[in-house]
Amino acid sequence: MTNTPLSSVEQSKLLIFVLLLLPSLFFLVGVIPAIFLIFGLVMMKKNSDFSHIETAARNYKGYVYIALTGCGLFALYFATTLGAAERWDRQTSEFIASATLTVIALLYIILLNVLFLSPLRAHAQWIEANGIFSGKAKTVPENSDVDIIKGERLRTFSVADELIKWAKLKEDGHITEQEFNDARKKLLQ
Repeated sequence: MTNTPLSSVEQSKLLIFVLLLLPSLFFLVGVIPAIFLIFGLVMMKKNSDFSHIETAARNYKGYVYIALTGCGLFALYFATTLGAAERWDRQTSEFIASATLTVIALLYIILLNVLFLSPLRAHAQWIEANGIFSGKAKTVPENSDVDIIKGERLRTFSVADELIKWAKLKEDGHITEQEFNDARKKLLQ
């Protein structure tokens, strides 16, 4: 896992995967796997945790494996009953359709791994912190202006009590020495 942004080639792979997923959405077969992936991306962005994408991909694969198994069983059934001469044409077309759907389901699993998961896994740390299509790292603004208590509310508290609270925060390691000094200066003014 590297902490570098995705290259344009890797971003193109993601776009190609989405474009190849669109036909399955048109036939309503791919709606559930697409929902899994979208939910995983949304949760990853919300929680900054790449495991949501891994879980979404696992759910996607599970759903497609179910479709793969069903299509494979239908293809096997039609392949074993092709000997009946009176139903030859109908069963041949059903076998071809089932076999084609089996291959398509297997292809979608391969595409998920190659075009979606591989680029994302290679940059998991970056994606957690900055998102998929960002090219620059998010910066956390350093705010040296410590906002203690607004002036009107300060009158209800004693400065000594506030200094004790800030000293305790520093002592417990919740704030730095610099933050403590800034707060102390502000309180004593």
